[in-house]
Amino acid sequence: MEFQYQVRTSQGDKKNGIVKAVSREVATRLLQDKGFYITSLRPASRSIWKKEMHFSTGVKYKEIVIFARQFAVMIKSNIPIVSTLQALARRATSDRFRTIILEVADKVEGGSLLSQGLRDYPKIFDPFFVSVIESGEATGRMGESLEYLANHLERQFRLRSDLKGAMIYPVFVLVVVLLAFVLMMTMVIPNLVEALSQFDEELPWMTKVIIGISNFFTGKGGIILAFFMVILIIGAIVWRKTKTGKEFYNRISLHLPMGIGAFFRKYYLTRFAENLAVLVQAGLPISEALKISGRIVGNSVYQQSIENIQKKVMRGERISIAMEENLFLFDIFMIQMIKVGETTGQTGQSLMKVVDFYQEEISRKVKNLSSIIEPVLIVFLGLMVGFLVFAVYIPIFTVEMGAM
Repeated sequence: MEFQYQVRTSQGDKKNGIVKAVSREVATRLLQDKGFYITSLRPASRSIWKKEMHFSTGVKYKEIVIFARQFAVMIKSNIPIVSTLQALARRATSDRFRTIILEVADKVEGGSLLSQGLRDYPKIFDPFFVSVIESGEATGRMGESLEYLANHLERQFRLRSDLKGAMIYPVFVLVVVLLAFVLMMTMVIPNLVEALSQFDEELPWMTKVIIGISNFFTGKGGIILAFFMVILIIGAIVWRKTKTGKEFYNRISLHLPMGIGAFFRKYYLTRFAENLAVLVQAGLPISEALKISGRIVGNSVYQQSIENIQKKVMRGERISIAMEENLFLFDIFMIQMIKVGETTGQTGQSLMKVVDFYQEEISRKVKNLSSIIEPVLIVFLGLMVGFLVFAVYIPIFTVEMGAM
């Protein structure tokens, strides 16, 4: 909803405008948090001739990570939940997230549990987040549960940042190479073709190839190719969101050659192990922890396998024994560590050791991947430029040698 307000600032100046909020109470609190004294607040009138369009900006993952860490610190300092939420709302950088936190605070103040308030916003607080909070409420260890949650989100954020950082440079170089190639074919080569067409001698095959590619890009072929590529990319994105497409991408990513499939398997194993460890350490039963971890692991193949493991655990079977039936998805090292945890009664601690080991390995592989891709792209760029140079200058060099 939108509310039209008139306020006075701390200096006594008048201001008016529109504020978005789900209720009058939330709108009041948003304005008061900014230091305004409200003189008028009413629902904004809308013209029947205008149709309002809403665009969801979303909440950044980094902001949720910071929220979880600050929440953990304040709760462990014995600050009441409602006061903590109100304080964190004032520190939020996005208006939408601030509104959500205040709404949750209002629900908690009205008698709802924190987990119930968070569950109303599944796009912001996923089942894992809510389950950890719910476990803290049930065990009376809210501070410890939030500490586990904050540590988990920070590790996930670092892992995402490492992966994104590793891909920025290769993608940038690849885009530059493709743009340079297209510009050469459409602007530089056509001008040289006129000069080369004056030669009476037979042109080398390299030159013919370059001229053919240039003619393709400057003619209708380039437009057709660009249109086809756009349709292909849009189609792939749309199909990726369907159930069949998602399952295909999830399955094929685990079988990619050159160690890429192994890297993805390690990545999903790390996510699964950490999610399971945090939920177990927060006090959830192992079967419930498996169920939640499977839903949020991010890969349908792993999700289906974890669901099967969860069913076997509910029948009394050990996790390690159930995992041994699929050694392709579950690494033998992880299985052995879980066995140790099951024997000692410290499954959560054993899983965290697995997470630490895998995250170091993933970080190492990400750095190695970056160091490998960079020289490969440089070599590719050098070969492309060299091919163009030879294709253009060999005929000129041949004519000059014949004239001498």
